[in-house]
Amino acid sequence: MRRIVHWPRTRRLVYLQANATPEFWDSHWRAEGRPAPVSGDDPVLTVTRQYLAAPARILEGGCGRGNKVKALADAGFEAVGIDFAPESVAQAKRDYPRLDIRLGDVRSLPIPPASFDGYWSIGVIEHFWEGYASILREAARVLRPSGFLFLTAPWFSPYRQRRASSGGYPSEDFAAAPEPFYQFALHRREVSEQLEAHGFRLLRWSGLASAVCMREDMTTLRSPVEWLLGSRGSIVKRALRRAVLGGLNPYCGHSFLAVARRL
Repeated sequence: MRRIVHWPRTRRLVYLQANATPEFWDSHWRAEGRPAPVSGDDPVLTVTRQYLAAPARILEGGCGRGNKVKALADAGFEAVGIDFAPESVAQAKRDYPRLDIRLGDVRSLPIPPASFDGYWSIGVIEHFWEGYASILREAARVLRPSGFLFLTAPWFSPYRQRRASSGGYPSEDFAAAPEPFYQFALHRREVSEQLEAHGFRLLRWSGLASAVCMREDMTTLRSPVEWLLGSRGSIVKRALRRAVLGGLNPYCGHSFLAVARRL
């Protein structure tokens, strides 16, 4: 069962659920089955097109089953995926035999310097207890000067900060990785400082997926949250849902999207 703990000294939330090892991801993606095609309004397409034009060369570090690599390739980009879960990579190669999907570790990429115009990291950096400096360092190395990093991870949002400060999460201090550590939710200031330290300039920060935060964190509002999110409903209800979620993303998005340029 998932447990969320506030770690005040680091300005992070710590999620305890399962260690996110290669074996975990192989099992996860095996259970999920072949991923659905990526929709045309997915950020991996809409955001990429705001900064890069096809046939720019783009790497997805931590590509899982490869469906977003497929979407980028179908959109005309020269897309490459890399992941450290061997069974998942093998299955992605069977599902998409024409794609360039490789086995490798985002902390030590088997890729020459300055090889890509863009780099997508979707829900990766939060899973490493020792931190993500090596991931950002490798991203900077394989990006060309003025290349773009598109980065997502769970967010220690303003809402979650307020909840933590009022005792809404259990508070703990850690001397070593707890068992079983799954992921962090990260503070904007920390991520911004890390990007700058590794040679990036932050261009954009957006909150995403406020529906996840509403379901996981807003426990005192469970009934109205489930009413709003629980079914498609009428046209009026769908419009209300879109308005509420869009308005809440900057305050209580479950995750963030950061776009940064390599200097």
